[in-house]
Amino acid sequence: MKKINLTTKLNFKIICVVLLLMITVTVHNLWLSLQEENEKNALWLVSITDFLIQKKPEGSFSDIAANHGALQSTQQEIMTINHELQPVLQSVLVPSNIIKFGFYSLKHESIVAIGPHSDVSILLGIDGKPFKKVFYTDTEKFIERKNSLVWHGANTLIHVRPVTDRNGNIIGHAFAAINQDAVNAAMCKRTVNTLGAAVFMLLVCIVIFRELFNKLKKDMQLFAEGILHGCTSDFNSELAEFTPILKYISEQTEKMTRLDRLNIIGEMAAGIAHEVRNPMTTVRGLLQFMGNKQEFANQKEKFSLMIDEIDRANKIITEFLALAKNRAMNFSENNLNDIICDIYPLIQADALRNNSDIKISLGDIPLLFLDQDSIHQLIFNMVRNGLDAMPAGGLIHISTKQNEQQNVVLSIKDHGLGIPKEDIDKLGTPFFTTKDHGTGLGLAVCYRIVHRHAATLSITSELEEGTTFTIEFQSIL
Repeated sequence: MKKINLTTKLNFKIICVVLLLMITVTVHNLWLSLQEENEKNALWLVSITDFLIQKKPEGSFSDIAANHGALQSTQQEIMTINHELQPVLQSVLVPSNIIKFGFYSLKHESIVAIGPHSDVSILLGIDGKPFKKVFYTDTEKFIERKNSLVWHGANTLIHVRPVTDRNGNIIGHAFAAINQDAVNAAMCKRTVNTLGAAVFMLLVCIVIFRELFNKLKKDMQLFAEGILHGCTSDFNSELAEFTPILKYISEQTEKMTRLDRLNIIGEMAAGIAHEVRNPMTTVRGLLQFMGNKQEFANQKEKFSLMIDEIDRANKIITEFLALAKNRAMNFSENNLNDIICDIYPLIQADALRNNSDIKISLGDIPLLFLDQDSIHQLIFNMVRNGLDAMPAGGLIHISTKQNEQQNVVLSIKDHGLGIPKEDIDKLGTPFFTTKDHGTGLGLAVCYRIVHRHAATLSITSELEEGTTFTIEFQSIL
């Protein structure tokens, strides 16, 4: 036998709760519907008895029978009265299966007319004495009767209205009786049908949601595997509405992964940088000292090569330290345009050494909370990346503006080789680089600076056309 797991038990409990709520709501609605139906039926009954009083021929019931001459028996007189009053009764348009109406005569102590269809069994086949309890009244009123003779034993609601002669004497009553059992049965049947349809729809929804959840479960498994393999950027769910959520999760996961890597690299750098840097400084000094001796003059190129490699390693360690430093930033109100102007001579000189040029377009922007030293490093690293992407020289365009959200946007665009689309999402990952001699740490530092400024960094690139780095800072409001 298949075991019932926790999910199945939970689903069963949910279904039971939903069914209980549906039954409770249905019973409540049934009660309200019965109340409304009874009020409507009461108006029906009042309208019928009023109509019968207005349409009854003048005179007493005996006068109506006397119009046909002398009659031998009471039964013949009742049948004659019923025959005379049938046109009046048949002109009443009501559901014939739940309402009966007619006239009761005090003199004959019997119902003398019944409609909408004449029923001889009520007129002649029933002892009229029990009707006295019902029709013994001189005012109109509602009466609830169990085991009503009019409806052959069914529960009945009756409206009774006195009938008077020309002198104002009560000669009988007009009545209208509705079969409450039939009304209740119809309401219950309708409620059961409604509840059945609701249960059926619930089952259909359960089947549909089960299928959706199975697809969702499958997508989540594939998405989790994609996260492990780092390939979720282009993941598309079978449920199109769920794809944006998964992409958002993917973006946040990549950010967290990048930050984790930065933290790990930072811890590594903090632990080993100084231990490695000190002996390398000693080795470099000895190589430089020995390279200047005459007996090693023919090996000077090799000594220079070793010194260059030590300098390159020292540069990597310096970048490690920059990545590892989690120093407290000195945030203050600064104008980004002023910071760019301060660093412009330095980056312009660097550009000229690479046969390139720097163009700046500074818009009217508000003040920002910035750490000036970190922004210097951010701009320098990005400009350096742009220069490296243009080995034959070119133009780097730095611009600032304020967007519709009142945030400040810094754009740094080069006209270099561009970055393949499959590599854009990997930028900022420590040790990932598209340059032949890069370390993959410069952009990682930039990402950390952007993150600590609560800003966002986006990259757009076209092959052979260049790359644009866009950083959006939140303005001071």
